Amino acid sequence: MPRGRKTSLTIRLTPAQRQTLLAWQRATTIPAGLARRGRILLLLADGVTITDVAATVGVSRRFVYKWVQ
Repeated sequence: MPRGRKTSLTIRLTPAQRQTLLAWQRATTIPAGLARRGRILLLLADGVTITDVAATVGVSRRFVYKWVQ
């Protein structure tokens, strides 16, 4: 059973936005930081918790919050 509190943070992406972020994941010509930020947004839009997103991407929770805002 998961512990901790749930976040009220929700991100909704349009299909066009989702396609753009997915394209960033496959692109080899964009900066790695931009691809990482896109992955953060995709994971959050899929309902993954902030803690799990931070662990998956390899960044701090503060970094995740920063890019969501």
